[in-house]
Amino acid sequence: MKSQRLGLLRLYRNLDKILLLFFTVFMLMELAWVPFNSFAAEALLKQTGYLFLSYTNALKVLTSNVWVGLAFLALFAVNLFIAYFQIGLIFMGLRNLLDEEERSAFQFIKKSFKDSGSLIRYARPSKVLFIALYMGFIFPFLRQILKIYYLNKILIPEFIVTYLKTALWMKLSIYALGFLLFLIAVRLMFALPKLFFEHFRLRDAIRYSLEKTKGHLIRYTWQLFWILAKSFLFFLLCSIPILMLQQYADGQSNQIALIAAVVNYCLIKLAYYFMVAYFLIKFVAFLTDSKLSEYRYRKGLPLMRWFILLVTSSVFALEGFVYLNLPLENVPLTISHRGVSQGNGVQNTVESLEKTVLLKPDYIEMDVQETKDGQFVMMHDANLKALAGVDAKPQELTLQELTALDISENGHTAKISSFDAYLKRANQMGQRLLIEIKTSSLDSDDMMDRFLSQYGANIKVYGHQIQSLDYQVIDKTVQYDESIPTFFILPYNTIFPRTQASGYTMEYSTLDENFVDKLWTTDKKLYDWTINDADSIGKSFRLGVDGMITDDLELVQSSIKELQNNPDYALLLMSKAADLLNFV
Repeated sequence: MKSQRLGLLRLYRNLDKILLLFFTVFMLMELAWVPFNSFAAEALLKQTGYLFLSYTNALKVLTSNVWVGLAFLALFAVNLFIAYFQIGLIFMGLRNLLDEEERSAFQFIKKSFKDSGSLIRYARPSKVLFIALYMGFIFPFLRQILKIYYLNKILIPEFIVTYLKTALWMKLSIYALGFLLFLIAVRLMFALPKLFFEHFRLRDAIRYSLEKTKGHLIRYTWQLFWILAKSFLFFLLCSIPILMLQQYADGQSNQIALIAAVVNYCLIKLAYYFMVAYFLIKFVAFLTDSKLSEYRYRKGLPLMRWFILLVTSSVFALEGFVYLNLPLENVPLTISHRGVSQGNGVQNTVESLEKTVLLKPDYIEMDVQETKDGQFVMMHDANLKALAGVDAKPQELTLQELTALDISENGHTAKISSFDAYLKRANQMGQRLLIEIKTSSLDSDDMMDRFLSQYGANIKVYGHQIQSLDYQVIDKTVQYDESIPTFFILPYNTIFPRTQASGYTMEYSTLDENFVDKLWTTDKKLYDWTINDADSIGKSFRLGVDGMITDDLELVQSSIKELQNNPDYALLLMSKAADLLNFV
């Protein structure tokens, strides 16, 4: 037990260097590279004539102009190199903490940057790609904990993960794949110091790691797992009493609760970075068979350490004040996803609409598709099999044939609803709609023109809104009447769009502060989907979205009411702690 306390003491005595290293690297990224990268990407996109980049037009964007396409590929390659250099610089700093020479914080930073020059000299495309693959896919925990900007964009949107987990075999397959990747990460991890510190060729570094772990996979897997477990355990042991103190403070006056929350926010952030430092030093020491040196205690050193901690805590305090107050300043709209809540009926049916209206959402989101005879029907899926048991597309049947079909979901059964019936009932009940127009290759050429001619005036009068994945829908609506609010759906956060839409509907797990910060410089609104739990609600509040699309209206509404009337700072802090630990 004594040696463990000594290890934590050594870590504390190096905490100023670690915080300064992280701060320097992250500030260079946030203040220099990220703005430049965004500017360059947007400038290139502008040259193509396209207003956005999505999976629906990615190939067209990249092939519209040969030179611009090559420039996009070059920018992609540079981003991979920047990620490689960022990772390597942090590893260089960690190695300098583990050598025998004692340095001040600024001497430590200077040497780390000086040593990182070798990363550039010995960089090879194969090394850069290997590091990107290892950090981005094989062991993504590292790119998350190191906040690697470009690699952190590699993620599977939450709605896809949720869909994949609907079947037990798919859920088990995901877990099995995760475990397999962890084993591969263990087999290859000893290549990292060989690449960064000794500048081995990639082939030689991989061969060395495979030989070192051969016959010892279980032992090394357990050792890496134990380092991870101890790191998480440390953070949890720090966070739990902090959250308990905040729970008590929330029972006092709002002023005391807020002050305590800001202080506790700082403590949680410091505990997080202490955990990160602990893991990284343990990890690099494990890979290099070294340990953190114990320097002679010098009286002057704590002063610099406390100064850096004070500056860091001040930054965290400002961040915490904004985080804890923003939810109270910007109250988002509540939007029912597909017209249901807590499975109270079959999606996109009049019967469910009538039930959900009683919950008083600000909007009900629903889906419209064209039929074979040019009418409009309420349907989300591109095929009727899942809901109606009929292997056909909505565009292959007439409205009369569709509305004669029974659909079942959530233990309920109803007839497919026409858009006319749904819109009429919503208007009668005073319920505003967020109308999602779903398009397909089977749609008639004048589908959107006829839709707007038939329903445009009604939509405007009753205050409904339109959204779509297809930008042509947005463009047609704006041309028809720009006063009708339009939301362009972006399932993935790539280059910031510059469209005529009134706002954007984003998948919440791909949203980040960079997108929201840019959005605030425009007059655009932001909705996110699908907000069904405390974590997604917390993230939405923190980012300041204008509307939440949810399958659980009651949960979102109660969370908003609680934050307005009696702020639960303990819950917000718990959400922040959970967000910090979200490494998937």
